[in-house]
Amino acid sequence: MKIFIILVGLLELLVGSVLLLNPRLMVAYKKGNNALLTTARMYGAAACSIGIFAIYIFINFQNSVLHEPFLIVFAAFHFLVSLAIIISFLLKQTRDLKIAMLHGLFFIITLYFLIQ
Repeated sequence: MKIFIILVGLLELLVGSVLLLNPRLMVAYKKGNNALLTTARMYGAAACSIGIFAIYIFINFQNSVLHEPFLIVFAAFHFLVSLAIIISFLLKQTRDLKIAMLHGLFFIITLYFLIQ
């Protein structure tokens, strides 16, 4: 669980930082309008927050009281991001479900650790 938390946390921090600082570096946002770029930056801020929380949990992993609240927040984040992308897919607003599948996978793994 500890390795999963730090790997996904660092990934969220990396992707979140890119989206926050310069979303046009991502292929999907190269030609994005201002509203899309603002939304990408907002997601970047949320991803950075989750990444910072994950690093905090990793550093303080011996404090098991923190595990359950973290896993609940982590699961909710990944489930809701996945759901948002699926809704956009069903409304024909996106054609790409890869990110939804990745967040869905992170949700399932997080649930596994939460239930364990």
